[in-house]
Amino acid sequence: MHDEQREAAVQDRSQPARFEALDGWRGICALLVVLFHAPVAGIVHETAFFRHGYLFVDFFFVLSGFVIAHAFYDRLRGEQNFGRFFGLRLFRVYPLHLFMLALFVAFECLMLVTKGPSEAFVGGNSVVALAHNLLMSHSFGTVDSLGWNYPSWSISAELLAYGLFALMVIRAPRAMLPLMAVTIVGGLVVIALIEGTMDTTVRFGWLRCLAGFSLGAVLRLVIWPRAGGRVAVGGTAWTLAELACVLLVAVFVSELGGSVLSVAAPLVFAFAIYVFGHEGGAVSRLLKAGPIAFLGAISYSVYMTHAFVISRTENVATVLGDRTGWPIFSAAADGKRLMGSTEWQSLTALAIILAGTIVMSAITWRLIERPGMAYGQKRLSRKAAPVSGHSADKPVADGSTP
Repeated sequence: MHDEQREAAVQDRSQPARFEALDGWRGICALLVVLFHAPVAGIVHETAFFRHGYLFVDFFFVLSGFVIAHAFYDRLRGEQNFGRFFGLRLFRVYPLHLFMLALFVAFECLMLVTKGPSEAFVGGNSVVALAHNLLMSHSFGTVDSLGWNYPSWSISAELLAYGLFALMVIRAPRAMLPLMAVTIVGGLVVIALIEGTMDTTVRFGWLRCLAGFSLGAVLRLVIWPRAGGRVAVGGTAWTLAELACVLLVAVFVSELGGSVLSVAAPLVFAFAIYVFGHEGGAVSRLLKAGPIAFLGAISYSVYMTHAFVISRTENVATVLGDRTGWPIFSAAADGKRLMGSTEWQSLTALAIILAGTIVMSAITWRLIERPGMAYGQKRLSRKAAPVSGHSADKPVADGSTP
């Protein structure tokens, strides 16, 4: 879900530096993940499309593979500089990850002081789990359950994908595509057989990411150029194709998101990325419009801040209910505690979560994300000169997990 202007260059000048419609997709998918995690009664919990919103993380994995291959494949082949590439990726994702962890730790310390040791640093928020979160190893089966800033498991998996991609491009370029093909097929089969759905995080999150990332890279390096890259046409045909693609995604997520066939999500999202990568229809123009474009820009912050906003909203709702006696929470059929015993309470809670996430994301994007990227580019630009014919400061698209 990352929207920064990346320090890299694209050798093929006929290809776009950015896929702006895909940026819009990224912002919308980030909000859908927020809705999936929001413990709010009503339409969000009762509608299959939102209940299966975990699948939109797979959109980020496929998109990441697509645009990382687009932006960095030729550059890695030319520079052979793994450290510089991985350093840029680390400065992209880690500053905000560290900042959000610090907020969660601060709140946990507050719980320790006010509630005692039995209520703090336990379960998924243990000190051991914190260490794995700091080391970004919490998607490799090292923890038993999600904790702390729980969406960050996918960032842990993405870092692995970045590193393996760069190593293959530099050290084993001929073996890269066969290895990716095995990863795609083998990874999805393993997840289907062992997990039963695509909803795996701390156990096989790394494999889920590698399969999606590999598919995105294959789409960009093999399928996209053979299809002629971006087709410079527009009109009704592309608009109909885009509308059909949106319908396909909606039906797939709603109807198959809870079944074993959910493991096909990367294939569905790869098709969507291919269609919207051309930006030929009216839906693409809408996705590039101001509000959605801004949502795409802050999508990584949306992804990384929403868990904190949700947790604090629950805390406020709990205190409010205790002090007023209002029945603010209700129980779902599966026993999950949800905010909202009435429709207006549910809508209010949902509005607070969405508004709070967007406001906080705009702030962290401005004060954490962008300075972190700029600092990383400045530090690493001192250690490497641009490849001949390239500008090390030329911006390109980056599709890392939101």
